[in-house]
Amino acid sequence: MSDNLDHDELANLFLSMGALQPPAELHGYAVGFLAVGGRVEREAWLKHCAQLLDVESPNPEQSEQLFAVYKNALAALSSEHLDLQLLLPGDELDLSQRIVSLGQWVQGFLTGFAMAGKQRKVQGSDLDGLSEDSREALSDLAAIAQISADEGEHEEGEQDLVEISEYVRVVAMGIFLECNREAPGKQAPARLH
Repeated sequence: MSDNLDHDELANLFLSMGALQPPAELHGYAVGFLAVGGRVEREAWLKHCAQLLDVESPNPEQSEQLFAVYKNALAALSSEHLDLQLLLPGDELDLSQRIVSLGQWVQGFLTGFAMAGKQRKVQGSDLDGLSEDSREALSDLAAIAQISADEGEHEEGEQDLVEISEYVRVVAMGIFLECNREAPGKQAPARLH
C-alpha cells in the first residue's frame, strides 16, 4: 500500500461520492499520467478525477483526499529510493478481489499513460522514443489489465499476485525514469499546488 494513502478510506470516499471505480484505478491513473511526463495543477487534477470517477466536482474535503493521490504518486516516483507502492486492497480481501484490483490498477495506469501521452504529442513531444523494453512492458501491462478473478484460484495464486504486482511496480518506475529524464541542470516542475 502507498504511504499516507489508505485503500479502504479512499474506497469509502469514492462510495460517498457515488463513484463506481475503485481507488486502485485512480492511483494507477495518477502513476501512468505522471510516468509519461504529465504534470497538472490541483484544479486540473480534480477535473481528471471527476471525469475518471464520473462524479460531480468534489467538495473541499474530497478534493484534498483526491489530490493526495496525485501528490503521493509524484513523490513516490520522484523519490531517489523509488518508493512507489501500488495502492491495492489488503490481505483481508479474497485473493480473487485483489487480483481484479491489480487489473484495475493497470487499466488506470494505461489510461493515464495514454492521456498524458496525447498531451505530449500535442505539445510536440512524441512517445516514439520509448525503448523497445518499455514498449514490450506496455504490451505486458495491456495483458495484465485483462486479468480475471478466476486466474488466482490455484494454490500458487497468492505468490503469482505478489510477483505480478512487483513486475507492474518495476515497469511503472522504469517508464517514469525513461520518460522523465531531464537535461543536466534542468528539473521537471513538480506542480504540487
